[in-house]
Amino acid sequence: PAVTTNGTEIRPAAECGPIILCLDTSGSMMGARETIAKAMVLECMRQAKTQQRMCYLYSFSGPGDCMELELKVTGKGVSKLLEFLSGSFHGGTDVDEPFIRALARLNEEEWSNADILLVTDGEIRPPDDAMLTALNLAKETMGLKVHGLLVGEPGAGAEVV
Repeated sequence: PAVTTNGTEIRPAAECGPIILCLDTSGSMMGARETIAKAMVLECMRQAKTQQRMCYLYSFSGPGDCMELELKVTGKGVSKLLEFLSGSFHGGTDVDEPFIRALARLNEEEWSNADILLVTDGEIRPPDDAMLTALNLAKETMGLKVHGLLVGEPGAGAEVV
């Protein structure tokens, strides 16, 4: 079982499940924020390979702007990832769709032990209540862990999240 010490969770290696990444590519992420966020995705992929964990990526922006890619650490997989990361939506920010898709993926046996990592600048509209209810239910019933990485200036977006 996972042990939490001083706010840090430590899990035995056998308990580490797949990683589902939700990458914000909205207009507010343009420039350095987006570059840093995409570098984090590359590092997550590298760590997933090292830890023999599956990894899935949702790149999103406004309503209807959501692309997905299963990250495979092969020559073709890395090329597909780099091509995927070269794109951005630069629209508004709607976290509902990537989370709804991630929750659906959790119902697949091979992804049922996944953790979700949201990489954003925090400039998002409040999530839909029904989506939050489903997310909280997955936390309670499946042990889902949702993590966030806030990219940007200190304090930027903090009031919005």
